[in-house]
Amino acid sequence: MKKRIRMALDIAMVVLLPLLMAYSLIGEKLHEIIGTVIFVLFFIHHILNRKWYGAMFRGNYSSARILQTILNVFLLVFMILQPVSGILLSKHLYASVPTLGITATAREIHLFLAYWGFILMCVHGGTHLSAPIKKLKKCGKTTWVSVLGTCTVVAIYGGFAFMKRQLPLYMLRRTAFVFFDYDEPIPFFFIDYFAIMVLFTALGYLITQGTREK
Repeated sequence: MKKRIRMALDIAMVVLLPLLMAYSLIGEKLHEIIGTVIFVLFFIHHILNRKWYGAMFRGNYSSARILQTILNVFLLVFMILQPVSGILLSKHLYASVPTLGITATAREIHLFLAYWGFILMCVHGGTHLSAPIKKLKKCGKTTWVSVLGTCTVVAIYGGFAFMKRQLPLYMLRRTAFVFFDYDEPIPFFFIDYFAIMVLFTALGYLITQGTREK
């Protein structure tokens, strides 16, 4: 039962994450609603995996475990600061919350964390793909090769989309504003962000496999 709940949470976050990144295209109010929902899902996710925190100071640390621990800690910090900065910027759900005179700073933090959080969540997802991929390989060589080939093509395009959508500029704080092409069909935006998700999810899986002790 718990596994099904975890899977449902993961699927929901995967679906909602690209929508969250399209905030100017979907409207600020919907962006705030989706952001709140994702934070709640993330919080539930951590409750279901609370044993991980209890085991942090027990056992030996392999390279893979060190990587995953660093990644999880960064994600936790990001997912706390991100909604806090978002609430300070809110014009709808949390408009009554005092801005404390730091709206400009909160905007910079929110933008910076949004793109790093997006990438790190994808990498984090990839670190948990070992078991599903083992099951997939058992489905037969044809199925595995087809899935692998499709994901490879999508990931390659994801690299192109990563640069096209100027994510490096936002992640390195080279610009304080995000460019949205309002004349572009919205599906194209989601296709690009889905491809970017595939790219960094695959990267997370490959890094995990590379750091795993033989």
